[in-house]
Amino acid sequence: MTRSSRFLLPFALVALAASLAVGVPRAAAIDPFPTTGVVTLASDHFTVHYFRDLGCPEAAITQERAGDVLGMAERAYSFYSAMGYTAPVAMTDISVDDFTIGCFAFGFVPVGTPPPLDRWDAILGSEVHVSASTGLGYHVLAHEVFHLFEQTAAPAGMDPWLTEGLAEWAAVRADSAVGGLELNPDRTMDCVGSECGDSEFDKNGYPGWMLFQYLAERFGDAKVKSVLDAAAANPGWAGTQVLSSVVQPLGPTLGKFFEDYTTARLTGNFTFLVLAGVLPKTQGTIIVGSSSGDISPVTLAVNHLAVRFVDLAHGVDTDTGPCYSALLDLKVALPAGVAATPYYSANVKGSVPQAFTVSGNTATLKSIPWNTCGGSPHAYVSLPNESNDVAPPALDGREFTLTGTVAVNKTKPAAASEAPPGTKVPGAVIQVPTTDPAPALTLHAPELIRVSTKTRLLRFIVFSSGDGTLKATLGSTWLGSAGLHAGNNDIRYVLPTQLIRSLRKTNTPANVLMLTSYAPGGTQGASVTRRVAMKPVPKPPKPKKRRG
Repeated sequence: MTRSSRFLLPFALVALAASLAVGVPRAAAIDPFPTTGVVTLASDHFTVHYFRDLGCPEAAITQERAGDVLGMAERAYSFYSAMGYTAPVAMTDISVDDFTIGCFAFGFVPVGTPPPLDRWDAILGSEVHVSASTGLGYHVLAHEVFHLFEQTAAPAGMDPWLTEGLAEWAAVRADSAVGGLELNPDRTMDCVGSECGDSEFDKNGYPGWMLFQYLAERFGDAKVKSVLDAAAANPGWAGTQVLSSVVQPLGPTLGKFFEDYTTARLTGNFTFLVLAGVLPKTQGTIIVGSSSGDISPVTLAVNHLAVRFVDLAHGVDTDTGPCYSALLDLKVALPAGVAATPYYSANVKGSVPQAFTVSGNTATLKSIPWNTCGGSPHAYVSLPNESNDVAPPALDGREFTLTGTVAVNKTKPAAASEAPPGTKVPGAVIQVPTTDPAPALTLHAPELIRVSTKTRLLRFIVFSSGDGTLKATLGSTWLGSAGLHAGNNDIRYVLPTQLIRSLRKTNTPANVLMLTSYAPGGTQGASVTRRVAMKPVPKPPKPKKRRG
């Protein structure tokens, strides 16, 4: 006899509940929340390896950010492929790391990588290592991706300055309008290493990108690719030999091509936005006086395949007195054995660079139109050393001396020259204060300045820490304003006739000269004071009494 089912039902329910309890995991197992370890994300040609939060906190990124990295790497890959460069076939690993503590998501950086590692944005080894803090931008990734193309084309490697200069050029082109300028424009072009400048940009040879941009603008993008092809075909060649093999069949020797490049840098004669109109950073300055005579000489040593620039400043500003037309003669004493042609740029609207005439070890340029107006833009002179190891010897430390004379025509008044449109002066990008600081002044004048009653000319030299305006009062009389530039400023005022009588004394309020600096935006700076008095008029000698 079977038992009634109503007695078996409770047991059946208990058994069912027990079986369900065995098959259902706890909440943590149903909904896992990993916080450690390395995650990967892959595309057609790249795999990104990156940390979760607790694996390496400073290197941790989100999956979305990893996707951005993949997208940028693929974009650069497609860009270089479209330019005709041979693309790498194998998948490439990209490791997002913390270089500060050596926390690597995948693989390791090559042994012998110069420390500290956090000086680098990216490090290329068997995989691409990028800094999570500085290496995830498109420019850095595009630079590293081109290195992969270089390795594919020239697996035996090539001269480091070619490798880095080409990769930076490619990254600049891929990034459309983002490129760096060197802190050391006078560095040797084929230099790579810690001795090659004051910034990591210079030390790594990245400024070479501008040379390749000049090559592309002059002869076409395909000739830049020819440089890589020539390096691949001749793995034992120095970078200078490789570049020479490309440019010499086009006409110029390597030295002449470099000289032409430095002339383009002299005036910013480029079509590419980053370089167009950019004036060079100078290593010497000559202030051409407002009176006829010799100018102060400048001597600069220049290494092989390097250039140094000198700027020439005009004399008195038109706000401080009249300025005049002049003619300038320049001469450069060239070092023995260096075939070089200096160039001059007036840096005014409509001007073109002028080559010096070279005879032996002397280069001259005569009757250059000039004026003594301090508001005129500075002129520039290039001093290139085109010697190189393709046509040895490569000569270093060779001194160039720039001298000259100015002839001022004080019967011919002049106005300040107009700068060319679109001119840009290079410099590091820095955070500026919210207020425009006024320049600091140092007045080179005695405590009591004596003025001739005949000319009534008040003249003094004031050193300014930057550009701005100088406003002057003498007692309660407004003398006027004068433009200031960084450095020494020759300031002149012709005193009103009515002040002569009050300035015969030396200790009245009317004698106090107050000079105040103002920033270009109008911010007032500190004031400096002196006393001004007229020169005593000598009394005529008393007539001698005649004897009767």
